[in-house]
Amino acid sequence: MVTARRKDLDAWADILGVDNDADAMTVLSNQYGRLLVIAGELNTFQNKFSKSGVVGGDDILVALNDAARETLDAADGLRLLRRSFERHERGVA
Repeated sequence: MVTARRKDLDAWADILGVDNDADAMTVLSNQYGRLLVIAGELNTFQNKFSKSGVVGGDDILVALNDAARETLDAADGLRLLRRSFERHERGVA
């Protein structure tokens, strides 16, 4: 779970390579967008693969679905982390 404690946000800022909340939010927004693109590409590939009629690809379809879901979960985690930085910047946390 993402917390809004200053110490935690400072550690995340270090991981992100930034030294302020605004830059952290920018990096997180960019990464969030990239993950959404990747999830979309996985879904597109999954749809093409499922319509191709290739036999024996059930395991691949399941793996593609899992990868897309886990990518969206990661994106959601970054979104929540960004919200923590936003609250911290506003002085709420």
